[in-house]
Amino acid sequence: MGRTQREGAGKSSGREQREGMGGSPGRAQREDGKGHTGFSGWRLLGLGFWQAWWMISMCTGVVLPTVGHYPAAGNTTLWVLVLTTAGYVGVVALSRRFSPFLARRSCFALAGGLTAAGTALLPVSLSVCSGASGFACFLAAVIAVSAGNALLLIMWGELWSALATGRVGRHLYVSYTFAFVLFFIACALPSAAAAAFTATLPVVSAAVLAACKREPRREPSVLPLDVRTVPAGRILCCILAISTVYGLSQGMVNTFAGNDATFMFKTMLLAGLALAAITLSMAVAPSEAEPLALYRPVIPAMASGLILLLLLPEPYRFLGAGLVIMGVYCLDMLMMLVSTDVAFRGRIPVALSFGLVILCARTGTLVGSIGADGLLNSALWSDETRSAALLVGVLALVLVGMLFLTQTDVQKLYATPRAEPIDASLEEKCDRIAQMCRLTNREAEVLVLLARGRTVRAICDKLSIAQGTAKHHVSSIYRKVGVFDRQGLLDAIEQGGVGKPGWE
Repeated sequence: MGRTQREGAGKSSGREQREGMGGSPGRAQREDGKGHTGFSGWRLLGLGFWQAWWMISMCTGVVLPTVGHYPAAGNTTLWVLVLTTAGYVGVVALSRRFSPFLARRSCFALAGGLTAAGTALLPVSLSVCSGASGFACFLAAVIAVSAGNALLLIMWGELWSALATGRVGRHLYVSYTFAFVLFFIACALPSAAAAAFTATLPVVSAAVLAACKREPRREPSVLPLDVRTVPAGRILCCILAISTVYGLSQGMVNTFAGNDATFMFKTMLLAGLALAAITLSMAVAPSEAEPLALYRPVIPAMASGLILLLLLPEPYRFLGAGLVIMGVYCLDMLMMLVSTDVAFRGRIPVALSFGLVILCARTGTLVGSIGADGLLNSALWSDETRSAALLVGVLALVLVGMLFLTQTDVQKLYATPRAEPIDASLEEKCDRIAQMCRLTNREAEVLVLLARGRTVRAICDKLSIAQGTAKHHVSSIYRKVGVFDRQGLLDAIEQGGVGKPGWE
């Protein structure tokens, strides 16, 4: 662990900051007329292109038009899940040597090109080709998709870890909401056009990712996290359990559709509207503790969705399926935000931290999907068996949410390490934090007022700025310091910062 942390810190804080993100510290601190850092809002939608590709590929027949084209091979969707999971294993294994991937120009072409090529080849291999040569073509397409997909997502994780802009959780929600827009565009196109449209999405995502090189970034954490205190095993087991329940429900979801050909369309529409509503609420009433805002919907949405699937009459079961999908997408965003923040604080490669979490989630989805496929094709299958399996899933979700992965556990991942307070004035402590984290002059002023216990309204009055601008400054300060609420910030100020700036 020691060698990994030292190498990860050196790479992430040095080469990634210089090459992967580009620009200079001065550029990152430039402010516009409203006092915002220079993050270009449209670029955050780049992750939405990747997410839309995944949604279209796995929730429609555009990329995988049939599951039984090669009878001897079984369910081709399971082949995609197996090899996609293997893709994450490969990227995580390579992360120790090659991360940060953002610092390597070839990775952008590989991520976008492989995913696009495999996406274009998949429908051909499943509708035109046949026999052993056709199945070999199918496997080649899936391998290309798996490698490119895993690399592209991990690179987005590296970017989000380094961003200095505030409201990162809201940015994630916006990008996922945008993905639903792209999803429905694909659904409205003819099959051939939809397949071509889907194949372009990873290329666009990689191009936007490359355009983010000069976005404002935060400096290496001055609040180091002892990764040995993180209950990684328990967290990964919880993610595995939640994802297994999701995979199980998705493997059975078509059995709830009956003769409704629009079932999946209505399911995704509900999930998209639910995410849009949460995005709007985060914009209107932003939460200071964004990780908690991302965590709260996960268990309630998935558990209630499974129950509605079992209780509602057939025409309304899409409501339950939509809630399950909305819940697991919230889990995806939570994993990206928290795992990359842990990598930032623990000074370990993002590809390793985020990659392990995503690998665990994809493994759970695969296990649940295999279980569902086995039940569907066994003599034990019946409506009663299906109900029992989903009820077990509900019980597992409730136990995870109540006992093993609570809001308190999420908060602990952002805890500030205790140390002897530095005997210095409040202004000196704040100045030390501001220098360590490269705060702008205005953010440094806001930091002092926060340290004195001023409310956002009082800060607005004192500095003669709008409330939205003040909230943006507070959020940016939290992000750059590496905390997620005011108590964590006050702990950091009290100690005058922990450790030394990454450039010393």
